[in-house]
Amino acid sequence: MKKEIDVVAAIIVKDQYILATQRGYGDFKGGWEFPGGKVEQEESKEHALKREIAEELKVKIRIDSFFMH
Repeated sequence: MKKEIDVVAAIIVKDQYILATQRGYGDFKGGWEFPGGKVEQEESKEHALKREIAEELKVKIRIDSFFMH
């Protein structure tokens, strides 16, 4: 049985541009992805997304809406 992992990703939009980051490690090194990561146990998806973006990009974000659950 496969382990289920909750993850979050941000679609960051400014003007007419959407931010994607290039993966620097692992099986998908060099591939493009939306920034984000794993939701820790007892953590809300909103908190996880803000934490992951702060860790990866060193910025604070405001979440306007959710695209998909």
